[in-house]
Amino acid sequence: MNHLSLTINGLPVTAASGATILDAATAAGIEIPTLCFNKSLDATGSCWMCIVELKGKNRFVPACDTLVMAGMVVETENEALSSMRRQSIERIIEQHSGDCLGPCELTCPAGCDIPDFIDAIARHDEQSAIKIIKESIPLAGILGRICPAPCEDECRRHGIDNPISICALKRYAADCDSQASDRYVPEVRENSGKKVAIVGSGPAGLTAAFFLRRKGHGVTVLEAGTEAGGMMRYGIPRFRLPESVIESDLATLRDMGIEFRFNSEFGSAVTVESVKHEFDALFLAVGAQKAATMNIPGEETPGVLSGIEFLRNTANTPELQHGQLHPGARVVVTGGGNTAIDAARTAIRLGASSVTILYRRTIKDMPANRAEIDEALSEGVTIVERVAPTRIRSISDILEITAIKMEPGEPDESGRRRPIPVPGSEFTVKADTIISAIGQKIDSAAADAAAIATGSGGELLVDPETLQSETPWIFAGGDCVNGTDLAILAVAQGKRAAHSIDLFLTGKAVVAEKPAFNSSFGARDEAPEAFYQRKSPAERVPLPELVPEERTKSFDEVVTGYTAESAREEALRCLQCRCNAIEDCRLRELASRYLPAQITLQHDHPGFYKAESAEITMEREKCVDCGICVRMIEQLHGTTIDLTIMTKSCPTGALSLPG
Repeated sequence: MNHLSLTINGLPVTAASGATILDAATAAGIEIPTLCFNKSLDATGSCWMCIVELKGKNRFVPACDTLVMAGMVVETENEALSSMRRQSIERIIEQHSGDCLGPCELTCPAGCDIPDFIDAIARHDEQSAIKIIKESIPLAGILGRICPAPCEDECRRHGIDNPISICALKRYAADCDSQASDRYVPEVRENSGKKVAIVGSGPAGLTAAFFLRRKGHGVTVLEAGTEAGGMMRYGIPRFRLPESVIESDLATLRDMGIEFRFNSEFGSAVTVESVKHEFDALFLAVGAQKAATMNIPGEETPGVLSGIEFLRNTANTPELQHGQLHPGARVVVTGGGNTAIDAARTAIRLGASSVTILYRRTIKDMPANRAEIDEALSEGVTIVERVAPTRIRSISDILEITAIKMEPGEPDESGRRRPIPVPGSEFTVKADTIISAIGQKIDSAAADAAAIATGSGGELLVDPETLQSETPWIFAGGDCVNGTDLAILAVAQGKRAAHSIDLFLTGKAVVAEKPAFNSSFGARDEAPEAFYQRKSPAERVPLPELVPEERTKSFDEVVTGYTAESAREEALRCLQCRCNAIEDCRLRELASRYLPAQITLQHDHPGFYKAESAEITMEREKCVDCGICVRMIEQLHGTTIDLTIMTKSCPTGALSLPG
């Protein structure tokens, strides 16, 4: 056989006579992108993705059907080729419609693969479910209870009836794992020889520890307190988050080899110099644990507590059973966040007969979880809307809080109408205990100890994409960077920090991960009608919980969780929006490479899910006209066609077998 010599990307290459440029490049280990190519079929070059430049001839040709010639000089990557490939992809994407990822997982800050873990539960495979969840959320038991589930707000099931109980199913998978004799412990890579110190054991710190340990790095968590968990342990009541659940999630981290050092306050017991002497990198995840003040006269009066202080005093306290922390008959709480709601519900359980929340906006505007607000109301908490405290005083050992009525003004930066005081509308409420829960602030002590710059709100200043500070070996994330926010956002920051720190430890450029391209049908209710018709209406399976009369008598967990039967019933409601070919979709791979990350919205949906035969289904909107299926049928005409090979050859998953 004759062999020809040519040059590809400056490298000498030998190829057999009759070989294509694509054949020669592939044999030499040089990748040329393709979309319509299949090695078992005749090439057509219709997608124009494998285009290459013949140097010296000013010609651009498809590599899949251009034969090699002696002395040929080929270039496979340059600015002109990238531009032409980008145009080809843009042309295809304009007509392409469908969900790469489900709206739920796109909304999840941590990027949890929600459709797949729900599908695993529906298949009775809880072990796979927890494994999928922990690819993005290591604290599954905790987050399955406290996350406000923004993913459920975007669930496409809204187009039929009610969203999937995603958070409850996550909790179910975590609880099953917790009770299993062979609990899932992620695989840890071979020891890298590098060590990372993490200051703070809240969601950001624990998540960073989890992912860094998986990459083989030694991880030590430095915690100022005597137990791990941060505000998850001390700021969330046990009736929402039992201590056993926190310990269960922590057990996995310990089993992975993560070390915890307690009573190790950064800046005093531990200095930045001692950390640098022992560790290769530092991640500050100290949270935002200082209570914000009301800035009104009398808030220092005895009997006035911050929400954080009140909840910390009641967390894991045996005296609760003996009534020694009784807050008195009348309790007033100021604020509208989760801390305010948790404090009010805790006061009810400690024996208060009257608990009133004063909030400057309406109940609808409260930032607390809607479910928790409803629970508080059902337990007897009163919420007084559109009022703000102006003064506190103590008269004969009885507290009085004066408040003023508010009316909506112009919208503020959040889009909500700014509350404006109504002159002459002051009124007074008597109380035995007043709890201020209007927010939390960042303690800048850690930043000072590490010599990290801070912003006007005390937030640690780092690169928002990589979380790296101006001191290259120091990183920071979570609430100490963003301010008080959702735990799931702190988890996402911990995961991002682990990626950046790993790059730093391995001597690579510290850059953020480029998000993959995602196509979408649009908003949650904008999928084609036929998409919703695949499922019949079925109300979400209610979560069992203690009745209000029972739950306010103790700190037992209110929501008892799904059984195996009810979890599977709920999981089967999922529409499975995620594309079944996402793991090997060449269109998505090429779009991610040549296009900026984006969401493509396509609102015209002709011919969706048209069944071409009993054996195969075609989604016309995902078809990119590569011709592989047509050419395969033509080449195999008169013989038995292996549909599995055909569907696997489809570069976008537009063809699929039932089930």
